[in-house]
Amino acid sequence: MIQKTASVIAVIFGVLTLVASSRILYLGSDPGYVVFMPLLIFNHIMGVCYLIAGYLIWRNSQKGEVTALSVFLINLIVLLTIFVVYLKGSGVATDSLGAMTFRTVVWLLIFMSLKITGRKPNI
Repeated sequence: MIQKTASVIAVIFGVLTLVASSRILYLGSDPGYVVFMPLLIFNHIMGVCYLIAGYLIWRNSQKGEVTALSVFLINLIVLLTIFVVYLKGSGVATDSLGAMTFRTVVWLLIFMSLKITGRKPNI
């Protein structure tokens, strides 16, 4: 049950990420802050990865667990990178830091839920 719920969360998260990034990339929507284009493109690509991860989580908890960990780590690396860019005053909005932090935490929780439920009891 937790595996399927994690999968659905991953897919919904992927769809929302693609919708938000597509509105800016393809429709020219103004989010109300300066857009750091490399981060926007990264998030758009990751939206597709979130959909793939959701599928893998649904089909195979072991592959899904590895995928969720990979997505979490990639997001963490990018979060740390944009934090450094932000500290240097190079055009990363605080909204972007908040959103990236949220993404990173969501994927940590997805991974942890899969890891915890995937453990077999020692008998």
